[in-house]
Amino acid sequence: MLLNLTWLEQTLVVGYGVIVAICLIRHFIWGWAMRATPFLAPGRVDWPTGQAPRVSILVPAKDEEKGIQACLESLLEQDYPNFEIWVVNDRSVDSTAQIVEEVAKKDPRVNLLSIKHLPEGWTGKTHALQQLQAHVRGEWLLFVDADTRQHPTSLSISIQDSLRNKTDMLSVMPALDMKSFWERVVQPFAAMCLMILYPLPRVNDPKRKEMGFANGQFILVRRSAYDAIGQHTLVRDKFVEDVHLGRLIREKGLSLRVAMAPDLVSVRMYASLTEIIRGWARILYSGVDMRPGKLWMIQALILVFSVLAYVVLGVTGALILAGHATSFVWIMFWLAVAHEVLQETMFARIYRTTRSRLDYLVFRPLAVGVMLYVVGKAIGMCRTHAVVWRGTTYDARLQKTGP
Repeated sequence: MLLNLTWLEQTLVVGYGVIVAICLIRHFIWGWAMRATPFLAPGRVDWPTGQAPRVSILVPAKDEEKGIQACLESLLEQDYPNFEIWVVNDRSVDSTAQIVEEVAKKDPRVNLLSIKHLPEGWTGKTHALQQLQAHVRGEWLLFVDADTRQHPTSLSISIQDSLRNKTDMLSVMPALDMKSFWERVVQPFAAMCLMILYPLPRVNDPKRKEMGFANGQFILVRRSAYDAIGQHTLVRDKFVEDVHLGRLIREKGLSLRVAMAPDLVSVRMYASLTEIIRGWARILYSGVDMRPGKLWMIQALILVFSVLAYVVLGVTGALILAGHATSFVWIMFWLAVAHEVLQETMFARIYRTTRSRLDYLVFRPLAVGVMLYVVGKAIGMCRTHAVVWRGTTYDARLQKTGP
């Protein structure tokens, strides 16, 4: 059939066929990546008396009145026998501090530190955690965000895994807790874009010095390793300080491990479409070190692998309905069908891993459109360096600061 096509038509068919073949190969790559990625699951750990190392849990909180109590309750339910909790109230204007104080009155393991001022050259979260770390006493530090929820065995399992694997820093990827329409539509797609930048098998390869990565929603690190990389001082101007902490660990030759733990930790990152756009643009902007090259790559990948099928289906479908169904049109139509089926089944596998609702796959075109806008916004931020985060406005001057 290809012999009956013009040279241009043959070129288009072969080119599109290569794209569809790559979509098929991605299924095998995904399967390999999941087999190569460690998964942590709930389980019972028996700690002999005196053998559980002291863990200090550090929780940064700025205007977190909606979720801080639930976060603390899930932490206090940990079955691990030796931990303390410290919350740093970073310039909150809501009732965050009062809620933490009430919890602390009932449980002496909870402590509160309040920050009133943000010095120049720091982001709010990095400054708050740098101040807080000076007050804690643990051999291990666990940094968790205030929008996370923990399974009662998450700390025990994480410490056990770190000790068994002689890990200096363990970070986990949680389940996505999504309640609103736009969360369920966009968040899984956004998470996939981040994993394009930081595929976990490469992150966990100690030979890949450039692939250091951590997820600030859950970072467990040895105190000695944290001190060795300069604490939060060396990432003070970073909006995704977690990624840069992971890089510092890898650069120092220390052991880094990133695992999937959707049954141990969950997080609700953003509630509204506005928060999703602003939050993910900030993550992508800082995650590529404010250099737009990788963001342009992500834009191109989205257009080729998630937009092209819609375009080809629309054009060829219209031609078929209009009675112009040539051999070339039919070939391109069925290639587009195969392309879309492979993409949908690929995302179904991603949705299962992130504990996302499969029925929202039908809205994937909306997710594609939103993420094209988000990546475009991040590219623009690489030029302006203007960031609004947690009620604080930052400009290019912050990005010029250094160690």
